Amino acid sequence: EISGMIMNRVNSYIPGIGYQIFGNAISLILGLMPFVFRLSQAKDLEQLATHSATELCMTAFGSNGDILVLSMVLISFVVRVSLVWIFFFLLCVAERTYKQRLLFAKLFGHLTSARRARKSEVPHFRLKKVQNIKMWLSLRSYLKRRGPQRSVDVIVSSAFVFICCAQLLHMHEIFLDCHYNWELVIWCISLTLFLLRFVTLGSETSKKYSNTSILLTEQV
Repeated sequence: EISGMIMNRVNSYIPGIGYQIFGNAISLILGLMPFVFRLSQAKDLEQLATHSATELCMTAFGSNGDILVLSMVLISFVVRVSLVWIFFFLLCVAERTYKQRLLFAKLFGHLTSARRARKSEVPHFRLKKVQNIKMWLSLRSYLKRRGPQRSVDVIVSSAFVFICCAQLLHMHEIFLDCHYNWELVIWCISLTLFLLRFVTLGSETSKKYSNTSILLTEQV
């Protein structure tokens, strides 16, 4: 019953959409990056205003009006945006899972505090009986296993491996002269923000489950 109350409290929490909006923006930026790079390589910034919109579009698409080339570029743009969006959507799912784990840990810590339990609308009991301690430890073990485990770990590991691979491709003088390297910079910045979020949520969750009072209670 206590675990059900805690799960209801976590499920009623409305997560923010900040990281989802960030992922959508990065997907669109990575999709438009080839067009922007072609314009920057073909024209100077001062000359862009002197060309018509049709000429700028042909330069951005890398074509002189061939329908087949335009179709291939548009299809690759849609596929690129879709695949990047799916990857960042999975990262947002992992971030939401980590946030739920932190909420489980917070509500679990509120069980033994009368003020916090009343504020969070969860039951309160004291660890002064052996039965209460056994129930408390069983509840802790149960809550730590809630939610997806391996799938989320695979998503986070893939983001970390991508950053490591991008660092190996670093070239000093000509690094930013290539279109793919600009994309690697955007990937590294965006994935670093997600990884910092994962590390922060993971460390806070570990602190909630492994503080001094919990360790002493386990020893008792």
